[in-house]
Amino acid sequence: MAKYEIPNLTNACRVLKSLAGEPEGLLLRELVQCLDLPHTSALRIVNTLCAAGFLQRTGNRYGLGVGLIPLGQQALARLDIRAVARPVLKALSEQTVETAHLAILSGSRSLLVEVAQSPSPIRVGAPAGTQVELHCSATGKIFLAGLPDGRLGPLLGPGPFKSHTPNTLNMLQKLRAGLRRIRSQGYAVDDEELFLGIRCLAAAVRNAEGEVVAAVGITGATTRFTAARIPSVSRQVMAAAAAVSRGLGYAAGG
Repeated sequence: MAKYEIPNLTNACRVLKSLAGEPEGLLLRELVQCLDLPHTSALRIVNTLCAAGFLQRTGNRYGLGVGLIPLGQQALARLDIRAVARPVLKALSEQTVETAHLAILSGSRSLLVEVAQSPSPIRVGAPAGTQVELHCSATGKIFLAGLPDGRLGPLLGPGPFKSHTPNTLNMLQKLRAGLRRIRSQGYAVDDEELFLGIRCLAAAVRNAEGEVVAAVGITGATTRFTAARIPSVSRQVMAAAAAVSRGLGYAAGG
């Protein structure tokens, strides 16, 4: 452990990070098992976090509390990438007539941090603050495609992954094949893998060092965002992601 670290504070941070990926919360014994904590220490930590409003208890399950919302909003406000992306997302939503969004990697989930709603009165798309699994979302697969194959197993686990629809790629071998295509073509598609009737497409945003730091994507109903539109929409989304990347100092080929 690093010098000057406080063990129980470190463990409290681990509890919060673990619960961030569990929308239904966890039992105390589940926290004890997955974090390898003594039962008494875990109980003290969750009680302290509940008293601060950072956790809330519903029945026997613990989940993130509303006290984290203002902290998260302040942290998001400091992300320059959102300011860079906002006008680009607005233009993209107008071009595609679909909802556009910006996502960042948050632990083992893709977190939407900025959303530009479709100008159409008939639209779909999740609000900012939504977290989605990596293996079945377009933005999530962009983040996975930016990692070497050797890091996929430790991040995702051995599988099978949760299947939300019959289209979900729930095995690591199939997912790896899909990621190779994403690296080659420059964009990822969620082809009704999270929700039936919903198609998403995303491309990578890179910083000045060339690292994948975010993803720009769009979400649309398959009745309007048809498979035939994928080639034209992919060009629009990749152009939008490139524009955000340039705003962050990335120079392609430089």
